[in-house]
Amino acid sequence: MLKLRPLPHLLLIGSLLLPGFAAADDAGALLRELQQAHGASVLARHGALTAEGKEEADGLSGPWQLSVNLRNGYYAERARNSVFASADGYDAQGRWHQDITGLVHPYDSDEAIAVAISENWLRRLGFLSPKPDNVTYRRLPDAKQQGRSYARLEATPARGRAMTLWIDPTTHRLDHVTWQSSFLNFTQRYSDYRPVDGVQLPFRITSSAATVAGGEDNASTDIIERYQWLDTAPASALQRPDNKVRDVSMANGAHQAVAPMHFEGGFLLVDVSINGKGPLPFILDTGGHAILTTDAAKKLGFNTQGQGVSTGSGPGSMSTAYTRVDHLGMGAADIRDLTFLVMPYPHSFYERGSGREPIAGILGLEIFQRFAVTFDYDHQQLVLQPYDQGEAPAARQGTVVPLRFTDDMPLVEAELDGHPGVFGIDTGNSGLTLLFPQWAERAGIAARYANGTPSPTGGVGGLYMAHFAHAQSLQLGAQKLDNVVAMLTRNDAGATGNPSEAGNIGQDILSRYNVHFDYRRQQMVLIPRAKTTTHHYALAGFRADKNAEQPDRYQIVWVTPGSPAAQAGLKKGDAIVAVNGKPAGSIGLGELREASMNLPEGTPLKLTLGDGRVLDMKLRDIAPK
Repeated sequence: MLKLRPLPHLLLIGSLLLPGFAAADDAGALLRELQQAHGASVLARHGALTAEGKEEADGLSGPWQLSVNLRNGYYAERARNSVFASADGYDAQGRWHQDITGLVHPYDSDEAIAVAISENWLRRLGFLSPKPDNVTYRRLPDAKQQGRSYARLEATPARGRAMTLWIDPTTHRLDHVTWQSSFLNFTQRYSDYRPVDGVQLPFRITSSAATVAGGEDNASTDIIERYQWLDTAPASALQRPDNKVRDVSMANGAHQAVAPMHFEGGFLLVDVSINGKGPLPFILDTGGHAILTTDAAKKLGFNTQGQGVSTGSGPGSMSTAYTRVDHLGMGAADIRDLTFLVMPYPHSFYERGSGREPIAGILGLEIFQRFAVTFDYDHQQLVLQPYDQGEAPAARQGTVVPLRFTDDMPLVEAELDGHPGVFGIDTGNSGLTLLFPQWAERAGIAARYANGTPSPTGGVGGLYMAHFAHAQSLQLGAQKLDNVVAMLTRNDAGATGNPSEAGNIGQDILSRYNVHFDYRRQQMVLIPRAKTTTHHYALAGFRADKNAEQPDRYQIVWVTPGSPAAQAGLKKGDAIVAVNGKPAGSIGLGELREASMNLPEGTPLKLTLGDGRVLDMKLRDIAPK
């Protein structure tokens, strides 16, 4: 799965005007000096602040604007470059985000609300208020970073997120601020200070983010050309986009589109056309965005612009670029002029065996923002009902589960082993239900899963070692399941080691129902399938990858100790040249998974190796119960 996050930009104007440090380690004294010495009474006369300039991000640049209501923290920030436009804001309805394909969704989870409270408090310069303002201040010990010394002040608004101000002892200005949001640690640096009506403001703001393991996410630099103090912020400047879908056409006025879909080893593939070429298989991923693999983009003749980096599942990151697709076709639906990321996914991700069309990429948020989407597993089809074309898609009957958002992946309340938590709903998760270690520790169940069977897993951010075991139960809405295996991830696993969430629910659970997503109603509906499905967890116990230089074989990169594969003599470094007698060159990763995992106990598997050995084994459920 793929996890992408636009950086929120804070304009911490008041905190940039710090006086000489208080002699004592007293946050109150430091704060009073700040308020007395740096224009709190003057700033109180202003009700709003606007800024404009340009933003440089991912090798692209273009106009940038910010408007802030200093009374309540409402704001709107907009940026545009040669490929796309985006925006973020906060208003009476809450925090909102406009993604690079032009539509808006809320950031309304508990995590998103806590972060927004602190961001809004900083934007409206709340720490310059003469009133306590329900904020807790704490003087932190001085610290060094990259050879420089800083004084630090931590501020935590009520129900908000703690933010650390790193103060330059020479200039008494804020050098940078750090805070945590979801699985990323954010840093914002300030420079090029100039006086604006007597107030020193930064004319250069650089924002970046990284995972605990150091994997970098998108970074940006805002170069301000002009600030302006106002009595009130113009209503038009703070207004969120209307969110009406204008780029979808339905052939012959159809009320819905139907596209074929099918599973390959847990990967859900949907047939799509790109600029009339296809069908091309794409993974439809609630946790993803419109992405073309680098290989597919080249074959389809797309040029790219920009160069960035993105985090996701795993400790690292992957490079990104952008392109524009004139027409994306899904059944009777046509989406026009859509921005796609282009990312260098490995050969083993998209290769499906000789003679079969490779996976061309991923589709995600942009589809769910434009359609009510039904995954009809019974009929192996995806049903798309467009928004803003005649009557709204009707509400569906079934188990209704509310959706919320911290970023772009939908979140639900669920229970694992009787413990409530916030779980991501991830149609791009082709494996087990994921359990995040921070929540598991708080729930007191981490040790049980940590003693489970080891296995490498990962995504955009690379591989990491996890452990899996049978869960006691999973409660999703009114649905309670007791045949579930969950995998404990690691703290440094990027989006799949998220301290603000409990875990991630993927196709292993979702495919037991027909599933309807309606983002306008912010709900997922679980609809009973025509026949009850039975899920099995017997496996061989190995991981293998295929590279473009040797397409006729799978290289073994991991063998689970004590597994059927290990007992049959399979070792790391071996090469599989046939699976159950079928040449490995004709088999994609999905088909290999279908032969070697999630099958009934005792299912036979025959592997022919490159050195001539033939290994026979019977699959077994090796997850502790």
